[in-house]
Amino acid sequence: MELQKPPQIIYHYTNDVGLKGILQTGQVWLTDIFNLNDPSELRHGFSHAVNILNSRAADGPPESKTFARHFGAFHQGGLQGSAHYFVCSFSSCGDDLGQWRAYADNGRGYVLGFDTKGLENAFTKKDGAPIPDNHTFPVTYKDATLVDIHSQLIDNTFDLISLPSGKHLESASKNAYMQELSSLLSVHALTAAVLFKHEAYNNEREYRFLQVYRADLPPPEVKQRYRPYELVKYREFDWRRPGARALKQIVIGPAADRSKATQFAKDCLVAFHEGDVEIGCSPIPYRAV
Repeated sequence: MELQKPPQIIYHYTNDVGLKGILQTGQVWLTDIFNLNDPSELRHGFSHAVNILNSRAADGPPESKTFARHFGAFHQGGLQGSAHYFVCSFSSCGDDLGQWRAYADNGRGYVLGFDTKGLENAFTKKDGAPIPDNHTFPVTYKDATLVDIHSQLIDNTFDLISLPSGKHLESASKNAYMQELSSLLSVHALTAAVLFKHEAYNNEREYRFLQVYRADLPPPEVKQRYRPYELVKYREFDWRRPGARALKQIVIGPAADRSKATQFAKDCLVAFHEGDVEIGCSPIPYRAV
């Protein structure tokens, strides 16, 4: 993939409750990726690996067909057992109509603009040392690139599928080998898929903060919040303690009452945050949907 230079400012869309909470607590939330409003984005990315493996196995030895069938079954119901993924979404675009509608109370909410470098340092380092579970990156919207990555992973894995053949191993040993190989391929394919979204979401220009934890251990300090008919798992990121000056801007949504929304933002800053933060308003002429 082409290396992308990080933007100077990254933006987080939210509503008035979210603005108050982020300023009052000094925290943003990283949501379990399988509790996102649309978890199909991850399954979409992983489906490329399934399709490529099925195509290769169609002309391969019998064991490759069995391997591909089990790998496909993992795609249908086992992704959540591969690892624990928690994400917080930012954007390099701070005034996007689609995101105002989708993530900021249909244009009545806010965008918080953070200094990218300061926020990344707060997230990825502790006392100057890297935090191995924490990662930041721009999401890529090129399916062809993801297909190429998955093709290389499967090319490097395919010959290993037949490795136990002719070695007179017990069935239990063969099954354990296949399970381990399938798990390794799944983790690498899923890790690659996390870096991508479908091209239809390109306008979001997402900059993702990601935490990854091993599947066989419970992730630390997980909390739950309510969503209609669902409890959503999340982790807290204390951005203000290590990165107090990271917050630079608050932008009022295009459908908000500008006077009331601006005063609310000012009141929240006075009550909960120290430091200069620029307050502005979106210039988009808004039409509600």
